[in-house]
Amino acid sequence: MTTENPDWIPKHHCLYENDIILDKSMIPFTPQLRSMECRDDDIFVCTWPKCGTTWMQAIVMNIMNDADMSGVSKDLSKSFPMLEYMIKDPEELISTMSNLKIPDVRDLPSPRTMKTHMPLRCLPKDIQEQCKKPKIIYVTRNPKDTVVSLYHFDMSIQTKELSDEDYTKLTFHQYLERFFHNNCYFGSYWEHTLDFWNRRHWENVLFLTYEDMLIDPRSHVEKIAKFLGKKLTVKQIDAITIETSFKKMEKNTMFNYESWKMTTPFMRKGKAGDWKRHFTVEESERMDKLYEEKFGGTGLQHIFEV
Repeated sequence: MTTENPDWIPKHHCLYENDIILDKSMIPFTPQLRSMECRDDDIFVCTWPKCGTTWMQAIVMNIMNDADMSGVSKDLSKSFPMLEYMIKDPEELISTMSNLKIPDVRDLPSPRTMKTHMPLRCLPKDIQEQCKKPKIIYVTRNPKDTVVSLYHFDMSIQTKELSDEDYTKLTFHQYLERFFHNNCYFGSYWEHTLDFWNRRHWENVLFLTYEDMLIDPRSHVEKIAKFLGKKLTVKQIDAITIETSFKKMEKNTMFNYESWKMTTPFMRKGKAGDWKRHFTVEESERMDKLYEEKFGGTGLQHIFEV
């Protein structure tokens, strides 16, 4: 359910369920996401935006295809769709706005691989009530680097029909203020993360951090393969680790969103610690305090520099 936009929400966004900011173009896709029937062999990659989603998609796809991507569709909207935005690129959306057809997830062959940024409460009841047990891989990233990455991504979308000229002029410090008040995409980063962290003990949930993956990518490829029930050779594990490295992926048109024609590359840094170039001392201390308020005592801990 959408509500009337407050003045602080740009014209291309809307407020969904009172506290989740989405692109207006995502709204037609949400009913299917909430009502879809899951399968036990489904694979969901769940993240708050800019926490390593595409990286995890690449790893999962390589694992499920035994390190051989030659026969996989290069169109991620078909091979690994984002459930709240099942399109190839903004140009496709613009051209079909007046006659938008929602792809039916029931038509996807098993095992279905899907991603979403929606909070847990907006996912299918089959997941929330554990009626089915699809594999769920959740990736989280430290909030400082996350908001920096989201800022650059958000500001880089200059497509007139899908953006707001005043919004794309926001400074990072103005954007950070929005984050502090949970006024960024997909609702509260803190609640989104904790909802999955609190379910990390579910047998069908694998909870990972972006920074740990940066430190030791190979062992994480092995861990993810084991979680997905795939037995790979040492050679295949090595090949996937190489193919899903930042240097490889930033040049891979399947994953770098080159067709989106953004002003800043979709794969910009792929590091931990870039936040130091953006935060003031006061802003960093404010985030540290908020981090302790939200995550203190939960056992969840991020690394802020690698």
